[in-house]
Amino acid sequence: MLEQPVGEAGQTGTQAAVWRLTQSIARLDIRTDGLRVRLSEARGRIVAQANARAAGTPIRAQAAAATAAQAADDLADRLCHRIRQAAGCWTARAWPDTDDASVPSRVPPPERAVGPGLLARLKLVPLTRCTPEAAVAVMDLMDYPAHLFVDTDTGLDAVVYRAGPTGYRLARVLPVPPPVPNTVPLTVDPRPAPPLDPEQAMGRLDETGLGHLFFTDRETGRGQLIYRRFDLRYALLKDLR
Repeated sequence: MLEQPVGEAGQTGTQAAVWRLTQSIARLDIRTDGLRVRLSEARGRIVAQANARAAGTPIRAQAAAATAAQAADDLADRLCHRIRQAAGCWTARAWPDTDDASVPSRVPPPERAVGPGLLARLKLVPLTRCTPEAAVAVMDLMDYPAHLFVDTDTGLDAVVYRAGPTGYRLARVLPVPPPVPNTVPLTVDPRPAPPLDPEQAMGRLDETGLGHLFFTDRETGRGQLIYRRFDLRYALLKDLR
C-alpha cells in the first residue's frame, strides 16, 4: 500500500482515506493489491483518486467532494464497485447512471475557466489495440468518462464514452458500420472526427461546456482526446507511437 499526499489536502487526509478504503476492501474478500491513494485540491473541492489491482486487473476510481472525509467515503464506494466488476461481475451500465464519474460532463458558462494556458497536461501513452466492447470495460474499470484506443475491427483510432440513449457511444476517426457482434449497447457516431489543433479543440469545449472532445490531428490524421480535469483545465491524450 502506497500513500501519495498531494497539495494542501495533506498527509492526514490521505491517511484517513487509506484507512477508509482498507476497511471497505477487507469486507469484499476479493484479492486487491497495489493500492495507491492521492488527495488534492481543485477549485475548492477535495479530489480523491485510488489505483489498485483487483483480481489481477488494473482499476481506478475518482471522487470529488467539499471535504476530505466525504471524498474518501465516495471514493470507497466507487472503488469497491470496480473491485466487484474486476472480479467478474462487470455489466453494462444503464443511462443515466449515478455512478458516472464526478468530473462534470457539462460546465455552465459562469464556472468555465477559459483563456490561454489552460492545457495543463499532455499525456503520451501507447494506445491499446482492442475491440470497442473491451474498451468499454476498461473505461468503466478505470472510472474514465471516455477512453481512447485503436479499434482492432478497423485499425482506426477510436473513442468510447458515456452518452445517451444507451449509455455508451463509439466514435472513430472515419465513419464505418457498427461493430458486429455487438455485446455492449453501443450507439455509433456516424460523423468523422473533426480535424483540429489543440487550441481549436479547447475553444470548442470552452464554447459548449462539454467534458471532452475526440478529434484528429491536422498533420498526422491520428485521433486525439482532450478532456476537462477537476480543476476545469484541460489534458490532451495522444498516442506515444
